[in-house]
Amino acid sequence: MEISSEGTDLPQALFDALFPLLGLVHAARTLSPGKIGILRTLAAEDHVSATRLSQVIGVSQQAISLTTKELESLGLIERHKDDSDRRKLWFRLTKTGQQKLDSEVQQGREALKQAIGNKLSDKELKLIHDAIPALTKIKTAAKR
Repeated sequence: MEISSEGTDLPQALFDALFPLLGLVHAARTLSPGKIGILRTLAAEDHVSATRLSQVIGVSQQAISLTTKELESLGLIERHKDDSDRRKLWFRLTKTGQQKLDSEVQQGREALKQAIGNKLSDKELKLIHDAIPALTKIKTAAKR
C-alpha cells in the first residue's frame, strides 16, 4: 500500500491531525514534555542512569543534568550513587513524583476529553477507536 492515499500525503495529514492534539495535552500540563518523559521513564524502570535518560528522551546529557536537578529540587525524583562505582549516578522516581506524573497524565486526558466533547458523531468516535491499534503499530515499528 502506498503511503499516499487519494492524492493525500498520509504522513503529513497524520502529523497535521495529531500535532494540535499534542498541543492541547501539553498546554493542560504544568510540566514540560521532557520532564514528563523523564518521569515516565523512571516510572517504567526502577532506577535509571543519566545516559539512559538522555537516550530515551533524546536530549543532551547537559539538558538531562539541568532537568534532573530541577525535578530533584521539586522532590519528584531522587539521585543516588551506585554502590559499586561511586562515580555513577542513578535516578529514581519518588512517591511524590509518581503522584505528580499521575496528575499530569490525567490533566492531558481531561484536555482530550474536553476537546472531543460532544463534537463527534458515534461513527467518528468508532473510527478513532478502530484506528488506535494501527497508531500503536506505527509507534511500535518506530522503536525498531
